[in-house]
Amino acid sequence: MKQLIITSILVVLGMTSMSQVKNKYTDFTKPAISDEILTSDSLLNKFMLYWIGKPYKLGGNSERGIDCSQFNKRLYKDVYNKTLAEVAYKQWAQTQRIKKDSLVIGDLIFFRSKASPSGWHTGTYIGNSYFIHAANKYEGVKISSIDEPRYKQMIRGYGRLKTQEDIVIENYKKKTNIIWGT
Repeated sequence: MKQLIITSILVVLGMTSMSQVKNKYTDFTKPAISDEILTSDSLLNKFMLYWIGKPYKLGGNSERGIDCSQFNKRLYKDVYNKTLAEVAYKQWAQTQRIKKDSLVIGDLIFFRSKASPSGWHTGTYIGNSYFIHAANKYEGVKISSIDEPRYKQMIRGYGRLKTQEDIVIENYKKKTNIIWGT
């Protein structure tokens, strides 16, 4: 009996010491979004908090499953009241190329992807080298850093949504090139 009590005490002590080990994946005392990740845009913050953890689904466009380009499209509609195209390569065409050091909250980030049938992946920049995206079927909607090795290697480019003025100028240049042959 004495041996059983000692064994029980050791088991309980072992369990409590195991539960005190901190693990970044199971330590739920940390907030879902830290101050480093929160933006100055409260609507964007609410949108991110709502969507983080939602599942990924190729071709999906709802809370039950969404892909990366549809996620960008939804974010732009709900947060900025702007329209993005359905797929990543068309979103790429809607943006002006910018440099990494010119990124501002709301810019789009594009990646090459071997996992995607289209070869594209995309997310929305939220500041401090972070972006939010519908990552894949294992991770769902999440926040990642553009400095993570897997994303750093896959960068295709950065883009800022073209303004109506940019589009008018671009169309004018196309027309004058055709007329003047330049």
